[in-house]
Amino acid sequence: MAETNKPSNGGARSILAYVTLIFSALAITALAVVAIVMDHKNAMTIFNIVLPVFASWVGTILAFYFGRENFESANKQVRELVQRLTPEQRAKAPVTSVMRALLNTAYFQIPEGKGDQDVKLSELIAKFGGNVSRLPVIAADNRAKYMIHESSIDKYIASGGKQEDSLEKFINTQKKAGFDFGVNKGFVVVSERTTLADAKRKMEETPSCQDVFITKGGSPDEAVTGWISNLRLGKYLEA
Repeated sequence: MAETNKPSNGGARSILAYVTLIFSALAITALAVVAIVMDHKNAMTIFNIVLPVFASWVGTILAFYFGRENFESANKQVRELVQRLTPEQRAKAPVTSVMRALLNTAYFQIPEGKGDQDVKLSELIAKFGGNVSRLPVIAADNRAKYMIHESSIDKYIASGGKQEDSLEKFINTQKKAGFDFGVNKGFVVVSERTTLADAKRKMEETPSCQDVFITKGGSPDEAVTGWISNLRLGKYLEA
């Protein structure tokens, strides 16, 4: 693999540190000379007032750059530690360690006072694209209602369905064909304390299920806090 010619961040920080310290030393020295020449009686007073300002400035700059470097180093160590864990050790971790928080997920929320009959498939289709190929459908109170994969809508439209059809019609048509996207069908719900192994087991025990929703206590009547797909779960456990 060809090497890239990139500047060293560590070298840049070292140069900045030296420049900052040298400049500060020169500035303090110059200030002392000026204070003595201009007003030697109050030189110490002026020096005592200005010195803390320079000290705070230098400390802030060094803390920012070197604190950031320490953070990046610690973050790298954590990633390396996770990679060294065995699959058995990873399986004992809680689902919250891997889940995607609802707020960081593309999802469709049915508006307050609306129902499946008021939502058109075109509204869901608009959410797909890029890396989004499956879409959590959430009630107005953040309860999980459905997990709908883009492929299922594509098949529905290919067989004669329309984008202007309601979500209700789509769900009912799919149920008649043997497909269900609701709780314990299209997805399962577990609590935030559930281990990844138990979540995986519950998902695999549910036919055709590929997704896990997480709520605080594990009830489908609670607000969703996160979601894990079968792909994300498998990738973490088998890494």
